[in-house]
Amino acid sequence: MTSKPSRSLERSTDPSRVARRVAAEVVGTFALTFASLGASVLARSGLLPEAAAFSIVPALTVLAVIYALSDVSGAHINPAVTLAFAARGSFPWRRVPMYWAAQLLGAALAAGVVQAVAFLPRGHERVPWAGAFGLDVACTAFLVLVVLATAKRKATVGPETGLVVGAVVALNHFTTNAVSEVTMNPARIVGPALLEARLGEAAPHVLGAFVGALLGVALTWTLRGPRNDDEEKAARGDAEGV
Repeated sequence: MTSKPSRSLERSTDPSRVARRVAAEVVGTFALTFASLGASVLARSGLLPEAAAFSIVPALTVLAVIYALSDVSGAHINPAVTLAFAARGSFPWRRVPMYWAAQLLGAALAAGVVQAVAFLPRGHERVPWAGAFGLDVACTAFLVLVVLATAKRKATVGPETGLVVGAVVALNHFTTNAVSEVTMNPARIVGPALLEARLGEAAPHVLGAFVGALLGVALTWTLRGPRNDDEEKAARGDAEGV
C-alpha cells in the first residue's frame, strides 16, 4: 500500500500555491524598492530628511511586507535571504532561481515606475570598492544572522519578527548611509542599475550581500546549530498566520 503525500508536501507543490509565492515575492520586492527609491527622490529634492528616507522608510516597508506576506512566501524579498535559507537547508534549492527572478522583476518594475514619474537617484560612495564590499558583507551578515534567529524561533518570536528585522535594516542603513549605498539586497540595487546600465557600480554591493549572507549562515550554524521545523516553515511560508 502506498502512503498519501503529506499535507505540507501537497501545499508546497500545488501550482496555485507556487504562483502565489512568486507573486508575493514580486509584490514585496516591488514595495521595498519603490518605497526606497521614492524616499530617496524626496530626500534629494529636499522634501524628506535623509535619516527618514534612507533608514526609516526601508525599515517600515520591510516590517509591513513581513506582516503581510510572510505566510505566503516567507517574505524573503531579498536574493541574499533566499540564498541563506537555501544554504541552511530550510528552503529548496530548486526554488531559488524562481524566487530570484521574482525579486529582480519586482525591483526592476519599481525602478521603472519611479523613473517614469521622477528620476532614478544615483548612488553615493565615499569609500573605495573594497570598502563598499566590506560594508555590505558586514551588514548583510548581521541581517541574515537576525533573520535566521527569528525564523528558528518562529513560535516564540511570532508577530514581532517584522519589528526585529525592520530594526536591523534601519540600524544598518543609519550607520552606513553617510559613506556608502549599502543595500543588503542584490535585487534592490540591480533593478535600478539594469535600467541605467550601471551594473559595475552595483557589483561590490551585490557580491558583498551574497558573501555576507553565507557568512551569516556560517555564524548561525556556529551559534545555533542546524535548522529546525520553525525555520523551515518560516522560510517556505508555511507558518500559520504571520
